[in-house]
Amino acid sequence: MATNGYSPATDGVPGKHGPIPTLVYVCEPDSATAEQLADLCRIHAAHRAWWVVDTVIEATPDAPLQHREGWQRVKAALARGSVDIVITWSPVSVAAGLAEFQVLQAEFRVNEAVLVAVTGIPDPPPPQHSPAD
Repeated sequence: MATNGYSPATDGVPGKHGPIPTLVYVCEPDSATAEQLADLCRIHAAHRAWWVVDTVIEATPDAPLQHREGWQRVKAALARGSVDIVITWSPVSVAAGLAEFQVLQAEFRVNEAVLVAVTGIPDPPPPQHSPAD
């Protein structure tokens, strides 16, 4: 897995160090909104010193994920090893809900990749203490 913001493909290879190659994936039917969300994903990557090598925008959120042409591009990039991180705006752009998104994240980890949603994952609630504590 990547360490210190660098790609496992470049870690330890002389002259090959660099930021983690990242792909932005947005599935949104409105093109203006899709571009805005992609920009926000790229900003998220830039704040982490991740290198966005490609952006995939498609307008078919009602299609099953595995049948979307853009998602096939994402999977192909992962299979080639040309990206290590995929950023999307919200978990619901690639999954039916948070539990399904977490399953998809686990599949990415098995393949030494990372799937990140910029928003849409609520923070865990703060610990609750009873008045007797």
